[in-house]
Amino acid sequence: MKDHQQDKDTFLLLELEEVQEKVATPERVLFLSVLLQALLDATKPETSVEPEEEKLARKSAQAWFFASIGVTAKDFEEVCDLAGIEPVRMRTFAFKVLKSKEIKYVRRRINTVLSYK
Repeated sequence: MKDHQQDKDTFLLLELEEVQEKVATPERVLFLSVLLQALLDATKPETSVEPEEEKLARKSAQAWFFASIGVTAKDFEEVCDLAGIEPVRMRTFAFKVLKSKEIKYVRRRINTVLSYK
């Protein structure tokens, strides 16, 4: 049985899954996938032997979600708009996921959504 916190933390992920199922255009699916892949990149677990490029990619993905000004912020907002997701809600969800103790669970759910055919 899922607890209330897990339900709350995964609410937007379930919403993203529903959006993907109802999307009328391949373009919206593409941009939703970009958001989810960025979230996977941002939450990739660190290892002691990972290359510097992986550390940089993780930090870049995290920064992409939380930039508030400049080209990065504008790009994030455009991708959210094209995916049919409110940018503020996506940022809030990304923050919750990054601070969550359920990252493995959320990563599995994201991979499930990305595998949806």
